[in-house]
Amino acid sequence: MPVLQPPSGPIEISDPNNVPELFINGPFNIINMGAMVQITLTTIRPNAKDLMSGSSSPKFGGVVACRLLMPTDMAQQLVHSLGENLISAARPTGPVGHA
Repeated sequence: MPVLQPPSGPIEISDPNNVPELFINGPFNIINMGAMVQITLTTIRPNAKDLMSGSSSPKFGGVVACRLLMPTDMAQQLVHSLGENLISAARPTGPVGHA
């Protein structure tokens, strides 16, 4: 059986199906499954029946919006990249004033 070699250079990325963005504002869960990690992301929404009936105080519920399943090493890279990005975003961008 031939062994698949990993890519040795840049990989071209395309989005032919225009995958939609997902709004995530609810609880999430991360499960470590040995060589894989599963991340479940949710969104909190008002109940559609309540909205369509004109309720001014609809009930809210959580809906699973996405499950990501990836190799553990890729999840570690994701954590590292998110951390760096969030730290960078928190740094002041303009000149620091003097007192």
